[in-house]
Amino acid sequence: MEVLTLLSISAGSLIASYEALRILLTSLNKISFVGARIGLFGQNADPSMDMLSAVFTLVISVVSISVIIYTRGYMERFNHIKAPVQISLHYCCLSLLFFSMLGVVNMQGGYSFLFSWELMTMSSFILSLFHAENREIRRAAIYFLMWMHVSFVLLLAGFIIASGGNSSEWGFGYLAEYFHDNKPILVFVLFFMGFGMKAGIFPLHLWLPEIDPAAPSHVSAMMSGIMMKMGIYGILRVLTFIHTDLITIGIIIFVTGIFTALWGIFMATVQNDLKKLLAYSSMENMGIILIGIGLAIIGLGNDNITVFILGMAGSLLHTVNHAMFKSVLFMGTGSVFLSTKTRNINELGGLIKRMPITAVMFIIATIAICGLPPLNGFISEFMIYSGFFSSLSEGSSVVVSIVGVLALGIIGGMTILVFVKMFGLSFLGDPRCCKSENAEEVSTSMIIGQIIPVSAIILISFFPKRVAVSLTGVACRMFGVPALPENPVLTDALTKIPVISITIILLIAIGYIFKSGVLRKRSVAASEVWRCGFSRPTAKMQYTGESFSEIIDLVNLKKPGVKESISVPKSEIFAKPRNITIDHDDKIDKAVSGRWLKYTRRIDRSLAFMQTGKINHYILQGLIFLLIILLLTATGLI
Repeated sequence: MEVLTLLSISAGSLIASYEALRILLTSLNKISFVGARIGLFGQNADPSMDMLSAVFTLVISVVSISVIIYTRGYMERFNHIKAPVQISLHYCCLSLLFFSMLGVVNMQGGYSFLFSWELMTMSSFILSLFHAENREIRRAAIYFLMWMHVSFVLLLAGFIIASGGNSSEWGFGYLAEYFHDNKPILVFVLFFMGFGMKAGIFPLHLWLPEIDPAAPSHVSAMMSGIMMKMGIYGILRVLTFIHTDLITIGIIIFVTGIFTALWGIFMATVQNDLKKLLAYSSMENMGIILIGIGLAIIGLGNDNITVFILGMAGSLLHTVNHAMFKSVLFMGTGSVFLSTKTRNINELGGLIKRMPITAVMFIIATIAICGLPPLNGFISEFMIYSGFFSSLSEGSSVVVSIVGVLALGIIGGMTILVFVKMFGLSFLGDPRCCKSENAEEVSTSMIIGQIIPVSAIILISFFPKRVAVSLTGVACRMFGVPALPENPVLTDALTKIPVISITIILLIAIGYIFKSGVLRKRSVAASEVWRCGFSRPTAKMQYTGESFSEIIDLVNLKKPGVKESISVPKSEIFAKPRNITIDHDDKIDKAVSGRWLKYTRRIDRSLAFMQTGKINHYILQGLIFLLIILLLTATGLI
């Protein structure tokens, strides 16, 4: 099953990538795959690929093929632990997840799209249950499934309202007619919430920090790297049919993006679990993408084509970028976990000497996700920043632009803090326990799986103009906007950025070579650093995750009045060893889940009298239910 999955995903990725590149490089309007019609879904079930579909198809293909190569090495340790049927089911669901995501971005009919959407949900649900013997993992998977079905219901409601109840006219193609004749706000909000739930928008993100730590790392790489982008795709697809109330819709997206990004990065800062930190970081990046989309739609509403192009092309590029560096980070975290058996930052340290190749790829992805030059994260955020400054210079949407620049500045600073914490405590310093002392580099297939998206990161970083121009063409074509003859950001700035970046790298290299040559001629004495007055320092006296996240106390993410302390009874002359576990729960999760559980338990208690344990009572309850249905039908109520 392993080889079959590798071959099927590889073949599917190559074919899909070829068609996507053919559209993007030749500016074809659309390719219809009539021979692939699925008769079960009716006339509108022909899969077709346009320029928007092509971008997401390419992302799905690149990340999926890298993940399946990585999975081969990751799963080696479980081949003799798990039953063969579990391994086969896992590989089968990986293929289903890949092909269902291709279906999501290439199906235009309502039935075929919703079928692909539900198949994507169910396959990812089964994949996340790989370690189902753990109660917490089962709970997280069911929690994820519950939220995804709420998403499905919202999308279903959107299609039903847009079609006027005519089930034969479901699909994206009929949204244009509905939005032309009706106010778009209601249906847009339904779609925005349905797709946004998959993208992890605030406050519908509650499944995200639960499922990413529960799923195996390669599954998390696919879910956070590309499955969340299906929500972004859906939002963009719906927006292409809307031509009225653009400023109102743009502000809704913009404000949601700011709250999503800020909450995600603040929560990421206080996490000590590597995968939970990355999950909240994904939420933050979805917020950045939505900020750019909101800016673009506001610009379109103001007939400011420059702002629209910079916002939309920057968001599309950040979508591509996030898929690449987040998949590397999740795969790198999986490598660390397999080698150390822990994801707790406070138990790691010194891995750069024990896992040097993983460390190099991890630091590349870390620099990229922080939006630092010269890597691709900087390029996409630079374009969104440029859109805000262009809007300011022209005097349009001044308040939105100022708020956007301030928000992105705060988000960028906090992101650097988060990933300095993550990389510094995990890979630098001394090992904090024996788990990281005994770490070893992972297998070749796991390294190759990470090299593919790292190569894409570097390629985009040093050829940003070509990628940005292509994505600008996608944005203009999908929204029917005439492309501007010349844009200084795309023509001048993106041409100079790689040159400046290469110059900086060469200067650093020359400085390092010069320093090495000077030190080679001198005798260098090694001595211990100052130990702060301690006579016997240990590795545990290094910075911890809490040391970095202490600044977040100012936003009161911790419960007020709770002190992290340990009391020692007076009867103990010499204090015994004690442990303290510090966890930072999501207050939004507690507010929603706590109330939901409270009401559910109240309903359960009120209906407990029906559980008598007698079969004749259960038969009577069934008959009463059928009688009620009969009466409601006879009276025309249902």
